[in-house]
Amino acid sequence: MIHRRASRRTVLAWVIMACTVGIAPTARAQVQWGLGRWQGEGTFFLDWENQDDKRAQTKYETILFQERLGLRNLGAFLIDPRFLTLDLGGSFGLSQEDNLAANQAPLRVGDGTLYDYAFDGLFLSDQPYVLSAFANRSQNRLTQGFGGESNTSFESRGGVLEFREGSFLENYGIFNFSSLLDVHQEFLNEDSSVFGSPFKRDESRNIVRYHTHKGGETSDVDLRYEFNDVSDPLNPTDVFNSHTVRALHSIDFGPTLNRRLDSVAYYFVRTGSGPGTFLSVDEGLHIDHQSNLATDCRYSFSQSDSEGAGVTTTNGGNLGVVHQPYRQLTTTLYIDGAVQSFPTGDRDIYGGQGGVAYRRSLPWHGQLFVDTSVGYHIDDNNFTSSEINVVDEPHTAPPVFGAGAGFTLNNSFVVNESIVMVDVRGGSRLPTELDVDYVLSQEGSLTKIIPLPGSPVIRPNDPLEVSYTYNIDPSIKYATTTWNIRTGADFDWVAAWYEHALSDQSRLAGEASPQFLINQNIDRLKLDLRQQWNNLRALGSVAYEIVNSTVVDSRTWRFAQSLMYQPRPELIAQISGDEYLTHYPSESRTANSYLVRSTLDWFVPPGITISAFAGYRVFQETDVASDEIVESGIRAHWTYQNLDISPSFTWTDYRGRLDDFRGELRIVRHLF
Repeated sequence: MIHRRASRRTVLAWVIMACTVGIAPTARAQVQWGLGRWQGEGTFFLDWENQDDKRAQTKYETILFQERLGLRNLGAFLIDPRFLTLDLGGSFGLSQEDNLAANQAPLRVGDGTLYDYAFDGLFLSDQPYVLSAFANRSQNRLTQGFGGESNTSFESRGGVLEFREGSFLENYGIFNFSSLLDVHQEFLNEDSSVFGSPFKRDESRNIVRYHTHKGGETSDVDLRYEFNDVSDPLNPTDVFNSHTVRALHSIDFGPTLNRRLDSVAYYFVRTGSGPGTFLSVDEGLHIDHQSNLATDCRYSFSQSDSEGAGVTTTNGGNLGVVHQPYRQLTTTLYIDGAVQSFPTGDRDIYGGQGGVAYRRSLPWHGQLFVDTSVGYHIDDNNFTSSEINVVDEPHTAPPVFGAGAGFTLNNSFVVNESIVMVDVRGGSRLPTELDVDYVLSQEGSLTKIIPLPGSPVIRPNDPLEVSYTYNIDPSIKYATTTWNIRTGADFDWVAAWYEHALSDQSRLAGEASPQFLINQNIDRLKLDLRQQWNNLRALGSVAYEIVNSTVVDSRTWRFAQSLMYQPRPELIAQISGDEYLTHYPSESRTANSYLVRSTLDWFVPPGITISAFAGYRVFQETDVASDEIVESGIRAHWTYQNLDISPSFTWTDYRGRLDDFRGELRIVRHLF
């Protein structure tokens, strides 16, 4: 392995040297070639951090220096730019970290070397048949908050064959046809830690993708296929093969092309860790009978087979009618049904819903609206077990961690001990751990997952998949009646609305456990105020919600404010706030959260940008430790001739847990 990597470095060095000292071709040369535009840059990066971990009673201060020198040639060609065009580049750097604290805490990144390379080749760029090849590598050694570090390297290499429109197929009457084949390898090595919790992966991936599309005047056909072969000896959940196929066909037809049929088929199979298959077929027909009358009908079939959950099959359909007898009035009627088959039994769901929406203009640019709907559905459970398994339910991590930010699972009465969650960013399946990467919070019959700020695995906005078991009543037939009305008025400067939502469940057959039949009555009221005076814009809202439920009662106030001031085009100041105050009367419990954030952005014409921010977040809940975060910082960017200078300073105070001061300076010198 060492010899192979050394050989790659040697070859890369010779390639860059040859491009650097290469002599222009002479008139006698048999092969025409040329170099493109040269780019060179030097980068200096400084990262200083001072941190006081109050829980571990440790303090440290480190400073990290990195220097890189990069060289690129863009647009080199062989014979003719239309035959072969090349982009070549590489960089080499050094990384040094010094310990400034008196306690001589261990270094997080340490000293080392950094090197990147990039190669892109494009053959026959002006032809319908285009081949491109690429190979690149990037490496980073960085410190992170919470006493963490991140050492990552990423390599990819492969090729893409593209078959564009305008090929020889048009001679045979086949127009608007294109396809693309992508074959490449990826290698990702990561060694990171946060709060002393390490995370490592050594992932290799073989990927094959194929996409073809055929368009027509009234129809389109699209086919996609992807193969993934993933291996990671450090994470057993991240070792698998997968195949994904998606086919789509759509066509407009009818005397005036007023009918549209959409067909979608999807198939996924994974072997190795988390094996399973999923198949779905969806057919939808839309018909515009008149300008104010339309119908939609849809049939869907899905079947999943996964380890632990077994085979689950669903057949469903719905029919909807939308009618607008008057410009201000719209009526809707939908009927739907589904038959679900599980390893432990089956479930039938059927019913319908009707709605009326009314709009009317009011003086002073206002609008009155009234929306109401009534629904009735029947659920018939026939199971031999009270537990149902869910596999890979998709969720997304919150954009900002801390202060109670998280998400609730889709089903009630979850067995919390059965929860298994993986992070699937980039197509991986990275394992997570309770109390290290996330914690659980119970909200009535629902379970909430709260990612922790110090998670070594989960990052903001990461895609997540959660598998778990939840309880149901195995042998009950019950009806759910829903009624909803929402009415209000909206003007330029003020808007107000009221909503009442009722949901009642009643037993039709079987012996029901009281906890599984949920009756809920919700009242919501909201007032919005908005106004603009020259350079000042203000927004404010207040909302109150009353929930009376057989699961849990709650009373919630929400306040939101926003103020923006722009005295000049290059200067913008903003401040915003959100407050949630929730009281659970039956449990004598409260859950409150507060968020305040202010920003100041200044754009100076000579190329200077300055941004400052400050924020405060707090989450308080009865019998749960409060979470309070204070943060502030300033960032700047200055472009002067061939220099880009970007300094920043941030301070974060996790009250009672951690103080973190961090300063960064990045200077980039464009050499040519």
